[in-house]
Amino acid sequence: MALSSQVKELTTDAAAKLREALAFAARTEHPMLISSLTDILVRLESLESMEEMMEKFGRRQDIPTSFQ
Repeated sequence: MALSSQVKELTTDAAAKLREALAFAARTEHPMLISSLTDILVRLESLESMEEMMEKFGRRQDIPTSFQ
């Protein structure tokens, strides 16, 4: 199941806002804050590609939970 269009749109908007915050933070904030913002941005932007990988390798219920 691919990400819904609403989720894609909202995560894209959130990523754009984080990019703006990161651009401002790079001039004024502590490096740890910049690192944290970058981590959040990377995770948001990777959601769509992770969803594509999960679709490629099968649905969640196809994954065995135990080895018998």
